[in-house]
Amino acid sequence: MKKECAIVQDLLVLYEDDVLKEESKEMVEEHIRVCEDCMQVYEDGGKELPVIEHVPEPSEEEKEAAADQVMKKVTRRITNKTIGCLLLAILVVLIGVTVGNNICDNVTETNWGLSSIYILPTEDISVEQLYVLKNGDLYCRLESDKKICTWMTMDWGLESGGLEAESTDEAVKELRFRKETLWEMNDGAPLQQSIVFSLKRQGTDKKNGTSIVQTCKEINIYGKTKKDKLTIWKRGQKVEEAPEEIEKEAVQLYIQGGQTAKAIRECEAMGWDDYERIFKEYHNIVCDDYDIEFNNEGDSVW
Repeated sequence: MKKECAIVQDLLVLYEDDVLKEESKEMVEEHIRVCEDCMQVYEDGGKELPVIEHVPEPSEEEKEAAADQVMKKVTRRITNKTIGCLLLAILVVLIGVTVGNNICDNVTETNWGLSSIYILPTEDISVEQLYVLKNGDLYCRLESDKKICTWMTMDWGLESGGLEAESTDEAVKELRFRKETLWEMNDGAPLQQSIVFSLKRQGTDKKNGTSIVQTCKEINIYGKTKKDKLTIWKRGQKVEEAPEEIEKEAVQLYIQGGQTAKAIRECEAMGWDDYERIFKEYHNIVCDDYDIEFNNEGDSVW
């Protein structure tokens, strides 16, 4: 007797009492159907195997329909998961951008957000020329081989931040330059900038008519942080007087900046008498943030 037959015949009693597990029952039934000896033993006990119902083979149309149903369910699950993952990714990106913007703004003390990581370090900027003009303003020429897309200035402020709406001799001027970002390729140009810094401005308190005088003590360029600092000028620093070609360039900058009266006075100081046909108008610029009206002669121009 084969080993398998011995096992099946030992299980027949349990099979007849219907206490076998489904897998064991199927094994016993399959064996009896193909083994004449075990079939005889089973039939001698007066038993008959259960009839297996014939399940018709599904048609091709039924198979295709069933496959379509399965694919629809799978596609639906994949689509739902994809949409969920996409929404989660968008949410994570938005949170990351918001947090990143806040961190960058706090570190750099700018409002450029993530773009502030592209602020140009001061080591990449050089002060090529620095002269004092006839009227006491400073002419400065800044250069860098890095491509610059934008820059930010605080023309009149305090080192603690913001502007002071009263007379002070502690005002500062600050500059920052931002180089090209990944999304601004080929939009920038190497830094070659001429600037005229006014070191003093006057205004009037519109509420009470009080005269306001503010003088600058320091001009700085900053990188990503306040520690990355390049001082262009500070009070007490000796600066060479501007040659005539620089004075002419300064007049042109005054005109471009709308400071016509200042340009006229600079021409007079230089002994040029042909300016009347060029300069016709003079406009005041109002600072709306405070009840102070400053004429634009105190603004830096470039």
